[in-house]
Amino acid sequence: MNLFEQFANWKFYILGAYPNGPLGGLFLNVSLAIVSIIIGLIIGIFFGLGRASCRRYIKYPSVLYIENIRSTPLLMIVFWFYFFLPVLGFHLPLFWSAVIPLSIYAGAYQAEIVRAGFLAVPRGQMDAALSTGMSRWQALLFVVMPQAFKMMVPSFVSFFNSQFKNTSVVYIIGIVELTQAGIIVSQRQPDRIYAAYICMALGFWIVCYTMSHFAQRLERKLGILDYESYKPEICREDLLLIPIPKAVKKVLISHK
Repeated sequence: MNLFEQFANWKFYILGAYPNGPLGGLFLNVSLAIVSIIIGLIIGIFFGLGRASCRRYIKYPSVLYIENIRSTPLLMIVFWFYFFLPVLGFHLPLFWSAVIPLSIYAGAYQAEIVRAGFLAVPRGQMDAALSTGMSRWQALLFVVMPQAFKMMVPSFVSFFNSQFKNTSVVYIIGIVELTQAGIIVSQRQPDRIYAAYICMALGFWIVCYTMSHFAQRLERKLGILDYESYKPEICREDLLLIPIPKAVKKVLISHK
């Protein structure tokens, strides 16, 4: 019964103390993920293209940022901005103290997605666009970028799931998102700690599963993957390290 009784706190899990206090809970996790990914995408475009540049004074600073951030735990980056910015005289609201490190972290990972997406577009596309009289910026914006972003969609959606789960880290600086909400409930009612953590897990699972399902539908609509990729019964023996036994192979063939 404890698990079902926990659903009496559903408003606190979803919205935190709102409207009697600041907005929190699961809604805050989603908000942090969306805002940080949008800001991170802007950062990622500049540093992703910068890393692909042949000019060393652009390439090396981009590589330095991307590799250093990707090699640093997110929790450490959150600590740096939360404790060091006030020392430098910058006193930010708690929400932005979480958004800034999340955005910087997201920017480094999205930069690699952007770089891979743009490099996947054949060089001839740019040459063809320039031959029609377009400027380099027009060719990049109207010809190369739409093709690149189409190939980036699966990676971006996958990263959203990852970033959404990463937002749980900010509970450490006192933000009452879903993880902190569950901790507060479990501390107030220690006999229901397992039910509280199950409710937290359900919240993260629902959002992540919804986004994964949305990603598959979007990829199918955009035609990024062929239809065969969506058939769960597809079997590729050439991809297996251990050959399929003949008896099993006959069963698989008979079901086709």
